[in-house]
Amino acid sequence: MDILDIRGVKISGIVACLPERVVENRADCEDLFPEDALNNIIKATGINKRYVVNRGTTSLDLSIQAASHLLEKTKTKAEDIGATICVTFTPDNIMPSDAPLAQTRLGIPKDSMGFDIGMACSGYGYGLYIASTIVRGLNKKVLLLDGDTQSAYVSKTDKSTVPVMSDVGTATLLEPSDDKNRWKFSFYTDGSGREVLKIPAGGAKHPTQIDDLDYREYDDGSKRREVDIYMDGFEVYKFVAQDASKFIDRFMEELDLTPDQIHAFIPHQANMYMIKQLGKKLKFDDDKVWKSGDEFGNPGSASIPLTIAYNANKHFTNSGEIESLISGFGAGLSISVAKINISRDGFYNIIQKEGN
Repeated sequence: MDILDIRGVKISGIVACLPERVVENRADCEDLFPEDALNNIIKATGINKRYVVNRGTTSLDLSIQAASHLLEKTKTKAEDIGATICVTFTPDNIMPSDAPLAQTRLGIPKDSMGFDIGMACSGYGYGLYIASTIVRGLNKKVLLLDGDTQSAYVSKTDKSTVPVMSDVGTATLLEPSDDKNRWKFSFYTDGSGREVLKIPAGGAKHPTQIDDLDYREYDDGSKRREVDIYMDGFEVYKFVAQDASKFIDRFMEELDLTPDQIHAFIPHQANMYMIKQLGKKLKFDDDKVWKSGDEFGNPGSASIPLTIAYNANKHFTNSGEIESLISGFGAGLSISVAKINISRDGFYNIIQKEGN
């Protein structure tokens, strides 16, 4: 296992921007499932409501609003930002990438980097590592945006995705630091499992055709287009329960870490049952497993910064530092895991976009 080391970087703050609409799962899914089945699904996933955008709002819109709020509250000048990075699989356009538009709207100087990372569930860990290396290289602040508008790619009649997937945009500000904290990262990739969670049409391999917009009915009664997200829930669960749990456990062993040494385990909020089982397998007490999915659903890789923004202010220790283990897992198939510090000096908040 390769362990990547980062020193001299800290998180100045994280802001999440929720979409305009709150959807109650029971009301939204009553036409998809019999009452007993719906009760079981809500109980099993632990997701009671989700936040979804109004038509025309994108994850970039949400992330830019989050970033504006973050820069204002941390009194950060746009000219102090050396790079803008967007983690998303739902960009405004296939080309160009989102980051240049974010950079322009936020007034960040033109003589700086701006690029996207096209990943899903594990993307925040990748973004955090790449952003951190740029902070070190430039000795400047870096803005990491992470968000997805999954609702644009979810069939309203797909039983696997409707009850769990949501939307959000987040902003994380990183800056150089003199403290002695050392962040550790590791990554796992298995492309042989890429078929279990994907959008079949719309890429260069399968450009969208007219018939890709037709709904097809599947064995479970779901109706889905080829431009919608397909998820094999059982295979994804198996990947998390087996591969992800073993990889995270191995990461902790390599660093000689025990659950007692970690203040917070912050996993991707795939669903509440899944992360509860993952926490148990890794021997974390339940109160150390930070959650947000029960309140906001599963918004993809941005579930990690959303969970930090939702929980951080409630969990600071006397030292003002939260030793944290974060992990994203899913589409790819891929896993990111990192040991980081969350500081009381940072700014953490959740805001909501006003309706159009």
